[in-house]
Amino acid sequence: MANLLKCDIVAPDKMLFRGEGVLISAPAAEGDVGFMHQCAPLMSILRRGSVRIKSDNDEMRVFAVDGGYIEADGSKVVVLASRAIDVADIDPAISQQRIADNQQHIAQLPDGDPALAFAQSEIAWQQHLLQLKTG
Repeated sequence: MANLLKCDIVAPDKMLFRGEGVLISAPAAEGDVGFMHQCAPLMSILRRGSVRIKSDNDEMRVFAVDGGYIEADGSKVVVLASRAIDVADIDPAISQQRIADNQQHIAQLPDGDPALAFAQSEIAWQQHLLQLKTG
């Protein structure tokens, strides 16, 4: 049996995952990082990307994350994500609609409006979700 690493993925609104894996990868600020049992300790900022958890039977769980923090201590990895979703739960139709809604909203905003940055960020997030879901 492989040495398993515990993992928690937490978003502001809920616990998305609590389980174990033989390999956990994440989009750290300075590049992708991978963790295995007894890895060196690390704490980092997360960037937009995906957290992947490979189980001991080679199944892969994938979670989209949009910033946050990650901490590993050799026996456990904790992901505190600014926002996150299990890729299995992504609905492409909803993402496409949110992109269209935000593009329409942007077209109506005056230059310099603070809502512009939020709408652009939401479009980028939804495009990321579509890319993960549809490959």
